[in-house]
Amino acid sequence: MRIRKVCIQGFRSIKEPLELNLEQVNALIGANNCGKSNILSAIYRVLGRDWVTKNTFFENDVYNEDYDTDIVIDFEFDEPFQYEQFVGIPVEIPKVRFFYTRYKKGENSGERRLEKQCLQLNDKPVFGFKSRPKKGEQPQMVPLTTIPQEIQEAFPVIFIGTDRNLKNQLPSSRNSILGTLMKDINTDFENPENLIEVGKEGSGKMLPRIERFKQAIDEAIRTLRTDEFLALEKAIKDNALKQLGFNPETETDKLDLYFNPLSSLEFYKSLEIYVKEHEYNINATELGAGFQNAIVLAILKAFEDRKKQGALFLIEEPEMYLHPQMQRSLYKTIRQIGETNQVIYITHSPHFVTIPEFNEIVIVSKNNNGTHIKKSTFKTSDALRNKFRKELDPERNEMFFARKLLIVEGDTEKMAFPEFAKRMGIDFDGVGSTIIEVGGKRNLIDFIELAISFEIPVGLVYDTDSSDFKKDEKDEEAKYNELLNSYAAKGVQVFVFEKNYEDECKKFYTEKIYQEHCQNFGRNKTLRARLMAQEETIPIPDFVKPIIGWLGS
Repeated sequence: MRIRKVCIQGFRSIKEPLELNLEQVNALIGANNCGKSNILSAIYRVLGRDWVTKNTFFENDVYNEDYDTDIVIDFEFDEPFQYEQFVGIPVEIPKVRFFYTRYKKGENSGERRLEKQCLQLNDKPVFGFKSRPKKGEQPQMVPLTTIPQEIQEAFPVIFIGTDRNLKNQLPSSRNSILGTLMKDINTDFENPENLIEVGKEGSGKMLPRIERFKQAIDEAIRTLRTDEFLALEKAIKDNALKQLGFNPETETDKLDLYFNPLSSLEFYKSLEIYVKEHEYNINATELGAGFQNAIVLAILKAFEDRKKQGALFLIEEPEMYLHPQMQRSLYKTIRQIGETNQVIYITHSPHFVTIPEFNEIVIVSKNNNGTHIKKSTFKTSDALRNKFRKELDPERNEMFFARKLLIVEGDTEKMAFPEFAKRMGIDFDGVGSTIIEVGGKRNLIDFIELAISFEIPVGLVYDTDSSDFKKDEKDEEAKYNELLNSYAAKGVQVFVFEKNYEDECKKFYTEKIYQEHCQNFGRNKTLRARLMAQEETIPIPDFVKPIIGWLGS
């Protein structure tokens, strides 16, 4: 079972209902301070705690701290949760809601309260049994009054924030990666069939590990029970008896109070990580942020190696402290974890999104009505996805982060236009604009459609006479050109070169002067175009200025 959809309303920057349909892997991208972290925080606030009460929320969690605004957080499951209210009699729960509101009347009117509701998909309540059904009797059904704890436990949540403090992922920390792994290790440890040899190697007695552990703990406790220890234990017990009205001399049988050793799970949870460097042993939590981040990511990879499943990972900026190669490696790990778990992460790196998996990308933005999200509406197919995989390029992934996007056929325009922009005093990076080349004219439409589906402001530059179309395909190219031009009616800014970029340059400079420039800047067409664009003594072509102006505005 996994979460199919989450809906958040009234939480921090999220004013209107924000409905997020979840894949196995989900990438949240967008400008700073647009509300990405608030989405993760809302999910973690209600699923990442053992007990969720009205004290889970604060007034500054409410949108604009408005008195009349409520917080609503819904989760829909891909298949109904089977809640066994009574053994062998499941009740189906397809949806749950956490509703932070106020009492509307009565002596508590105006005070905050939290309703935890089990709902049908039509928002009507889920009914359970008032009492255990008996054979031959009509069962009485009543609405479930809270969310069963079993649902909370069905979704172990692991949160990795921007604070990569290793303490947050050690076994002692709730909802940590190591804590989750140690629970499984302890379950295996307590299995009576997990044996250990006690005594001389090869001829010792085989005992269940849990039994041997209890024997060792009992021996350790006997060793620890010094006179001072026993005196402290007795003093606490005697004072407790007095506080409760008993005589500590004659009524010790009324109450027993003693120190108890850790269980095996508590021992696992108490473990810490040390680093040995030369002759020095250092607690890993005392090392620098970069080193701690490396250990956290190593633990994450260990989780994937052990093929654990069923968890919900919430990760902020996985790219932190990582060079590009390690970013790509970690992205592969996240995708592998996502095969058997769900992952939602926030990223600002093109190494953590890919065009073939565009359905996993969520663009987050904010306006006067708060935080909003946009997922692609582009209908895809296996053929198109495979085509995108062939064209895989981290630079093209930058399109998802762009405030304005220009799509060109090849490298020539991509390399030349930014240089012209610098000479015109325009910083494409500063205004959030991106140019991507798509490896040929025939690929233009797929990328245009993808950009439109995300509502990214997009323009295109194309050659009417492209080498992508052979001489006997010119009729096909003419129809393709008409199709490209038709995108202007869909809000796409269309720029057309009569033949191609080089021919436009020849027309502007004249053939003779253009050839002279070419001789000065080498034979490589792409490099030559860039160097010519950089040269202050060469005028900026008139046909380039509208393109630069649009993209730089």
